[in-house]
Amino acid sequence: MANPYRALMLGLAVSLVGQLGQAARAQRVITGGCPMLVPESQRELQPKRLPANQVRGKNELGCLSPHDAVYGADGCPLRLCGPNAGVIQLPEP
Repeated sequence: MANPYRALMLGLAVSLVGQLGQAARAQRVITGGCPMLVPESQRELQPKRLPANQVRGKNELGCLSPHDAVYGADGCPLRLCGPNAGVIQLPEP
């Protein structure tokens, strides 16, 4: 006789694997195949992937804002620049 509990657990496992696969595909679309550096709730702040031939020039420019990133050779952002990056103190008027 088939075990109904085992069938239920198998069904749940298959469903979960499918959901995880969908989430992974969605993340690849958002990041261009790169790892997320920001929480999902702030995905609009995720630095975009650069073409590999632009990485050297971008990294030489440095960080332009706190939400900018340092990039790897493949064009994926490696880490965010941080809260003080690219912040210029403007003179008082």
